Amino acid sequence: MDDDKTRVVSASTDTLSTTTKSVSGVTTVESSELVCGCPEPGPETIEVEQVLGAEMAQRVVELDMIVPTQKPDIEQVVDVYVKELEITKIDVIRDKVIIRGELEVKVMYVADLPNQPVHAFEKRHIRWTRDIEVDGAEPEMKATADVVVEFVDYDFHCHHDRRKVHVTIVLKVWTRVVTTTEMDVYALSPIDEVGVLSSSGSSDKASASQFDNETVSASETGGGDIEAFGEQNVIVTGPIIPSAGTPTNVSGTVTVNGNNVNIRSGPGTNFPVVTKVNRGTTLNVREQAFGWYKVILSDGSTTGWIASWLVNGTP
Repeated sequence: MDDDKTRVVSASTDTLSTTTKSVSGVTTVESSELVCGCPEPGPETIEVEQVLGAEMAQRVVELDMIVPTQKPDIEQVVDVYVKELEITKIDVIRDKVIIRGELEVKVMYVADLPNQPVHAFEKRHIRWTRDIEVDGAEPEMKATADVVVEFVDYDFHCHHDRRKVHVTIVLKVWTRVVTTTEMDVYALSPIDEVGVLSSSGSSDKASASQFDNETVSASETGGGDIEAFGEQNVIVTGPIIPSAGTPTNVSGTVTVNGNNVNIRSGPGTNFPVVTKVNRGTTLNVREQAFGWYKVILSDGSTTGWIASWLVNGTP
C-alpha cells in the first residue's frame, strides 16, 4: 500500500468500518464512528439587547431665588449656575419615557452694603420632570437617560425687589430604550469524522477550484495533515492563506501613497499589523495574492503584506 495515498485510521482496539472517497485526485478515509464520543450539543438560549429608539428633548426650569433673611440685599448679581444635577428616576410607559431628577442652583452677588462684600446663597432639591416620546416603548422595556445644562439665565430688578432673582435653566435630556430578545445559539460541534487527504500529484497546494462542490480552505499544507470536519468542510494545518487562491511570484517596486499605512503579516485585514509605513516609502514586491503585495522593507529584513490600493506602481 502506498503510504502517500492512504493512511489507516483506528480507534482503541476495535475495528472501525471506513468509507473511502475520492474527489479530483484527493482520497479521504472517513470513520463511521465519533472520535470523541460526545453527544451533539443542543441549542443555548441567550438574551440579546436591541435599541428600540433614542430621543432627545429640552426641559425649561424656571424658579425664583429669594435671599435668606440672615443675608443682606442684592446690589448686583455676579453669577448664577447649576451646582448639582442628577436623574432620580426613569419610568417607561407606552410610547413614552418619563424622566425625573433634581438640581441645585447657586447665586453669587455683591451685597448692598458700604464695603460691598460678595455673598452667595443656594437652593437645593429643585425637582424637574421631562417626558420623551419613543415610539414602540412598553412598560416592561429598559431605558437609560442622561441630562446636561444647556443654558442658564436670570433676571434681577433692583428697583422692584432687591431680594429676588428669577432664574431660567434649559436642560437637554436624552433617553434610550432597549428591548430584550431571546435567541437560540448552537455551540461548535465536536469533531465527528476524521480522515486524511493526500494529493495524487506532487504539489502541496490546494485551491477551492480543485474540489468541485467541496468547501475547502485553500492553503499551502507545508506537510501538515488535512482533517475533514463534517462531510464537506476541511481545515488545513500549517501556514494559513485565505481561501481565494494561491500566491503568484512577482518582482518589482511600488511606492506607498498614504500615511500610517499598515504592513500586515498576511494578505488581509484580519492579519496582525507588523509595522507602519508613510507616503513615499519604496517597497520591493515579492508576491501578490488576493489584491495584496508581499513586500520587503528598506532594512532588507522586515517583510509583510500591503493592500495594492495603498501603493502606486505595478510590479
